[in-house]
Amino acid sequence: MNTLELPAAVRAADQAMPRHTGGEILDHFRQKYPVVELDGREVFLFTSARGFGDRKHIVAFHSSEFATVPEHIYQYVLITYCYSGHFRLVVDNSAVTLGAGDCFVADRHVPHGVLPTGPDDIAINIILNDRFFQRRMMTDIARLHASFATALATPGDSHAGWRVYRTAGDELARTCIERILCEHLDPRAGTPDIIDDFIAALLTHLFRTYESDQERVREDEKYSTLIGDVRGYIEQNYADGNLGRMAAALGYESTYLSSTIRQGTGSTFKQLVNEERMRHAMLLLRSSKMPVYDVAREVGISNLTQFYKRFREYADCTPQEYRDQ
Repeated sequence: MNTLELPAAVRAADQAMPRHTGGEILDHFRQKYPVVELDGREVFLFTSARGFGDRKHIVAFHSSEFATVPEHIYQYVLITYCYSGHFRLVVDNSAVTLGAGDCFVADRHVPHGVLPTGPDDIAINIILNDRFFQRRMMTDIARLHASFATALATPGDSHAGWRVYRTAGDELARTCIERILCEHLDPRAGTPDIIDDFIAALLTHLFRTYESDQERVREDEKYSTLIGDVRGYIEQNYADGNLGRMAAALGYESTYLSSTIRQGTGSTFKQLVNEERMRHAMLLLRSSKMPVYDVAREVGISNLTQFYKRFREYADCTPQEYRDQ
């Protein structure tokens, strides 16, 4: 499908969607989802059992002429794009209206509902599970230094941020959505991967274009502080050399932290740990008569052959040669 065919295809998909009254929707929610109390009001808690299958995303229409959708909480990242007309939400008890071309992005625990839609009000919901943010997307987000992007990419119960991006007239945002819809409505081999790529392009564009300069300054400071915290932790815990424990201690997801370390230092976590181990080994060799195998164990390397190999690569000599010098 090409983009010239898309408006008719979107309208046809919209017309094929079932419509329900507000009472029917409320009854369905009460039968299917638990209710939690939030600031004195009832909010439905959507479970994490969504039909992703082997995909990292779900693309779905919120149709025109649809009744009120009660306030609810996803456990996934949500992107809502207003394709045509207007789209009115209640987000954490605040009124939000999207015009055609505007984009709403919410983290995993943002309570939101949808007000009734008119005959021209069509929105696209893109729901992302946590696997979407692994590997390449994590590296891209680390480069952006945007706190909202980092929160989206790092699962955690305390996350409840959201943004409205006024992207009406934004050609790149519109192109990403159109290509996503073309693939979704006319799926072929490779469609899930292509949709993932366009979602990643959309998010990256939103973060780098619409996050404020002040936000970037704050995030750059936070980024520098984080690299300092990483180096400080490694200096104190080099013998352990465990990325997972360091991530837990610093309050970050390990994949994001690993990517940030590489971006900020040019080295991997393992390389930084090894450098710290070798520095301490050299100190012990200079200042003590401790046998080489004890030095190796002291810095966290139990295999003596491996210790000799790493030391020679680092110091261009053997431990004994270094001590003799």
